[in-house]
Amino acid sequence: MKFVVVRFLVTATMLFPIIFSFAATSRAADFPMPVFKSFSIEEGLSQVSVLDIAEDKNGYIWLATQSGLDRFDGNEFKHFGKWQKDKSDGLNTVTTFQIESSLDKEYLWIGSIAGVSKFHIETATFEHFPISVSSEIKAGSIKRIKIDKSGNVWVISGRALYRFSTLLNKLVQIAVLENVTSTLTDIVIDRNSHVWLSSTSGLYKLNSAFNTLELQQLAGKKLTLMALAADESLWIGTGANGLCRYPLFTNNDFSASTCFDESNGLSSNDVLNVLFQRNGNIWVATSSGVDIIPAKEASEIVSLSVSRSNLANNYITSLYQTDAGTVVAGSRDNGFSIYHPVLANFSTSAVISNNISGIATHTDSSLWLATHDNLWHYNYQSGKVNGPYTSKIKSEGQVSSNKLLTVHYDKPSDSVWLSTRAGLAKLNTATEKLDLVALEGKAGYTLNVDADGDVWYGGYSDGVFVYRPSENRVIRQWPISLTTRIVFEDNESAWLASISGLYFANKFTGEIRNIGENSTNFPDGAVVTWVSRSIRGGYWVGTQANGIYFMVVEDNDEPTVSFTQIEADSYLSNLSIGAIIEDQENALWISTTVGIAHIDSTLSSISYFGAQNGASESGYYIGSAVKTGDDTIFMGSPQGLTRFKPTDIKQQPWSPKVNISHIEIIDEHSKGAENLFPSTNVDELVLNSDNVSFSVEFAALDFTRANEVSYAYKLSGFDNRWRFTDHRRRGVTYTNLDPGNYTLTIRAMNKEKVWSPNEANLQISIVPPWWEKPVWRSAIFVSAFLLLTLLVWWRIQTLKNRSVALAKMVEEKTKDLEDVVEKLTLISSQDPLTGLKNRRYFTSRAHEAWDSYERYAQAFSLLIVDIDWFKQINDTYGHHVGDLVLVKVAVRLRTNLRNSDVICRWGGEEFLILLPQLNVHECYWVGEKLRKSVEKASFHCEGYDVNVTITAGIADIRESDSVEQCIHAADKKLYKGKADGRNAVVK
Repeated sequence: MKFVVVRFLVTATMLFPIIFSFAATSRAADFPMPVFKSFSIEEGLSQVSVLDIAEDKNGYIWLATQSGLDRFDGNEFKHFGKWQKDKSDGLNTVTTFQIESSLDKEYLWIGSIAGVSKFHIETATFEHFPISVSSEIKAGSIKRIKIDKSGNVWVISGRALYRFSTLLNKLVQIAVLENVTSTLTDIVIDRNSHVWLSSTSGLYKLNSAFNTLELQQLAGKKLTLMALAADESLWIGTGANGLCRYPLFTNNDFSASTCFDESNGLSSNDVLNVLFQRNGNIWVATSSGVDIIPAKEASEIVSLSVSRSNLANNYITSLYQTDAGTVVAGSRDNGFSIYHPVLANFSTSAVISNNISGIATHTDSSLWLATHDNLWHYNYQSGKVNGPYTSKIKSEGQVSSNKLLTVHYDKPSDSVWLSTRAGLAKLNTATEKLDLVALEGKAGYTLNVDADGDVWYGGYSDGVFVYRPSENRVIRQWPISLTTRIVFEDNESAWLASISGLYFANKFTGEIRNIGENSTNFPDGAVVTWVSRSIRGGYWVGTQANGIYFMVVEDNDEPTVSFTQIEADSYLSNLSIGAIIEDQENALWISTTVGIAHIDSTLSSISYFGAQNGASESGYYIGSAVKTGDDTIFMGSPQGLTRFKPTDIKQQPWSPKVNISHIEIIDEHSKGAENLFPSTNVDELVLNSDNVSFSVEFAALDFTRANEVSYAYKLSGFDNRWRFTDHRRRGVTYTNLDPGNYTLTIRAMNKEKVWSPNEANLQISIVPPWWEKPVWRSAIFVSAFLLLTLLVWWRIQTLKNRSVALAKMVEEKTKDLEDVVEKLTLISSQDPLTGLKNRRYFTSRAHEAWDSYERYAQAFSLLIVDIDWFKQINDTYGHHVGDLVLVKVAVRLRTNLRNSDVICRWGGEEFLILLPQLNVHECYWVGEKLRKSVEKASFHCEGYDVNVTITAGIADIRESDSVEQCIHAADKKLYKGKADGRNAVVK
């Protein structure tokens, strides 16, 4: 398992799909190559064609596309398309060609095929201004929008030049190109306020006195753009002849010029855009990509591949640099790319090839570089490369390709040694080939040569060997796991870093000791990837995902080793260490699987440099790093060679602005959320009592590392604790806050745990309802007091008036109450369906009869009656018919009884009858009378003639000890009658 992990470190194939390094096709030897991060529709862009770029006052990037306008905050896009309900909520048409910020960046001027629109950042609303047309000038798309230093808005469309009139609030035509076959392409206003215009037929100048365009130079040339440099030189791009600089154009002198085209390195003669960087470099966008004209070497052009497609398809439409220095490049087919030149301090390129697995210093100006297949000699000052020295080594009569892993130059013997998959190899200077000299078949990973000339060879799985070239034999071997680094303590001992720990070995005695086993401060079984001497007097030890340690060896009677972990809780402790290089200032430069880390000389501050800084996006190989005599550091990676001088690395503070990008308020009377602030940062939010909740979304404007940013927020006045979230959940919602004043503070932190000083603060005022305000509270109190006084007076008068009528009212109410009691008594004793007495009433009368029986021997009998097959009646005719049958049977039973008899509905289709002073025989004849009466009857219900029968059971109270026992006896006889066939009276 450990072997697999370390092999992953060695190959360093941790790739990130979004960030990638740009390959140079032609460049200076040490030119720092830009590294971009690209965005397209996969990341949320509305359309792949980015035609122009701008920035607003809040730092958001705005992109003009063929689908409208997109705002980007580093995390997500907000799209503005064609207006829907109102013209102020969108564009006149979706295809936009130009976008330009006002001088104060409060507005965006947008050019489309339908004219010019003005976008208000604060309110996210649009104003639209169509192009005036005539018989001479037809409507056309907006080619260019420029704003001069006075804030005047100039617009080019077709052959016409326009200027926006604030007085008339519309675009006013200034001049028209007389050449009907030509169109205007760009506009420049020089320091003298002269207006220059390029066209497809030459360079023109506006005669402001007569509002005419006068041809000045380059007649017949197809000019595509113009750009005015800080030195007031004019750069003119063409569609077929490249780019030229005219330093004296303000004097109308075009005799002096410097031109760039395909013949001297420009990627295409079709020039689309020019950007002047603050460091003096000039970026040129062409239909084939982006070229850089370095400020120091203006004759040597560096070509880049900016977008994700091949170089032949890199049609770059626009270049823009933000106030923070970020460069944004828009393409026709691949979205846009972002590069931060302030952060790009490293240079990573394939100077000879990719996969630089081994590096060794040779002279003060040259290196030996090992790739997977070949050995090279590289003079990093002149850029000269010698090689390749092939690794095709003959072994047992066959030629096999043997992967090279480590190269070491031994200065005393002037020898170049290599560890390969086939064994120990050495450069034969006579044949310029690599000869396999020892340990054939023993795959090696690292090696070193001691002062005696013995070669220490660290293998993949066969252990560590000490090979003596003078005797051509192995003098020592230790069977330890894959060895990643060998560093000598003295002429006979060495430190061995391996995937099973850190060892100390002596080649003469053969003794080997696992250092980590007896150390409490070093993790047992740690994968050790690096060990090197420190100018502080100890050793640096790097591990896989266990951090960096400083090791001190104390020379006592028995040497002891102590470890101190550096920044144990940092992000670095989770990374795999490839190499640790200590510079002249005692600072550390650490190669990892995700880039380069830097620890300052106090060992208290860590910085990280990734692909956005020019470091290799694929990480670095273990052990592939050296420092030269002039303190230049080289690190090998799958993407090539990274080169830098520590003194050239600018430690830029991380300080992106945190913006509140979106606020939604939910009102208790509305059906949905009210989007109050859709596109700008706000400082204050005032809510009323109807606003039951609000949501705030935020973003730190780090356009190259947005996915590494985390956030903390707190609402002072409600909860003073910090709450934490990451870039995926950049929002917070609060509900039902009490009236008062609150402050929402939002902070951003990068993966190095550095907080940006530019936090966002939102003042929130929740206004209490009107009745809770002091003025209204006083008014309500006075009004309540007066009203109470009036009510008391009115109450006294009312009581006097009512006291007279009270006695009469009591008398009337008493009578009414008696009537109500009577009605309630009737209702409480009556079955609501049949009108018969209910079970409660019957039970009361039965117990009265029982009392009479016990006192005066007045006997009585009970007759319980049940309608036969009543369920079939319900099932056949429905429950409504069944209810009518119950009512009609009840009536027939009641009419066939004496007034002194008591009948009730006992439950369901059962009836219970109390027959006073009748014995069983007499009761039987009453039951028979009832049975025959029901049997003869035909009940007409809801159009049906229903015939029913009844079954009855009889019991005499004299045969029972209680009313309940008597009822039970009658019920048993009833069930006997049903069992015997029904339609019977059982006594």
